[in-house]
Amino acid sequence: MHAKTRLSPQARLHIWAGFCTSLIGVGLSRFAYSALIPAIIDQQWFSPGSVAYLGAANLAGYLIGASGARPAAARLGSCNALRLAMLVAAISFFTCAQPASFTWFFIWRVLSGISGGFLIVLAAPTILPSVAVENRGFAMGLIFSGVGTGIIISGTLVPVLISHDLSWAWIGLGAICVVLMASAWFLLPSDPARTTAQSTANATGGAKSGNTPQKKWPEITVWLVGLVYSLVAISLVPHMVFLVDYSARILALGNGFGGLCWTVFGAGALCGPVTLGKFGDRFGFRITLIGMLMVDMVMTVIPALGDDKLLLLVSAFVVGATVPGVVSLILGWIHELIDDATARQQAWSFATTLFAIGQAIFAYVFAWMFSLGAKQAHHIYILAGIAAAAAMILTFIFPTLQSRLTRAGSRPATSSSAAE
Repeated sequence: MHAKTRLSPQARLHIWAGFCTSLIGVGLSRFAYSALIPAIIDQQWFSPGSVAYLGAANLAGYLIGASGARPAAARLGSCNALRLAMLVAAISFFTCAQPASFTWFFIWRVLSGISGGFLIVLAAPTILPSVAVENRGFAMGLIFSGVGTGIIISGTLVPVLISHDLSWAWIGLGAICVVLMASAWFLLPSDPARTTAQSTANATGGAKSGNTPQKKWPEITVWLVGLVYSLVAISLVPHMVFLVDYSARILALGNGFGGLCWTVFGAGALCGPVTLGKFGDRFGFRITLIGMLMVDMVMTVIPALGDDKLLLLVSAFVVGATVPGVVSLILGWIHELIDDATARQQAWSFATTLFAIGQAIFAYVFAWMFSLGAKQAHHIYILAGIAAAAAMILTFIFPTLQSRLTRAGSRPATSSSAAE
């Protein structure tokens, strides 16, 4: 076990910049929209079905952003890509401040999702090298606690702004993004992206000389981690996208309780990353992930079991803690499994892409089920529990499965070599 060291002043500034990126890219750009949904429907900007599809559009954009973040960083530099993403996220709020066509909103919700994908994939790998190894779980927790902070801001501030005007809610959130962007703009650490890009170019050049390039990361390992991450994504979608409307309208508990659920969800998201990051530092990230998923496979199902307010609030808090907390755990697990910094960043980008694929596909599947009525809406939470259970089992058997698949994958190559 490592002895704890204090964060240096420089590391604290870098972590603050990372906190701002997660707050803008996910805490506000994605989750503030959930708090706006009841007002958007009540004021007839869009129908309930259209609102659900606009929520899913952000997740589709996140997939595009997660996939394109590393190529963009190689071309622009990580810091410039992060700054561009923060700027787009801020602009997206102002462009949605007045009623407009579904297409217009869809485009900007996708763009806000792309910016979120950039910010999540690039921020932590850019910042963590400036943090001591034994403090990285804690640092990741601080960075990703921006997600919970954004949810709390949206759960408390949005109702106040909506009471004046829905347009003011969009403008107010955009103004917060601008302030956060300005405070983080010059605090990002020196840009490692071009060094990474040069290393990649050198590796490509080496291949031309006839040498066989080595794999950047162990494929089976990263595929398994990515599969776990994508299953967790599926389990989180119902709470992330539909919780407010589900509790307020489907369970008939009213908009007030829906807003309370969202605030409690945000409180969990604020506490989760730091707490789970500390557990990861102490007990190991895979073990912590198993424990978290054992709890989650129960908590994700609770909304389907009835309208008990206390249980719903507990479910909101626990799943809220998981939403950003699992980001810290998966990234920490990758750091445990892979030593090379470039390979870790590749693996993190790949795993985040798989997370985004699961999230985006099932956001649309669940949006379709949600639009069918109360009975189908209940079923999405049952499916979420099944996905969490599958992720827990896969994480638990990971060492055995990894070993067997690695041996199985090596046999054809060995047999082929012997035949030659």
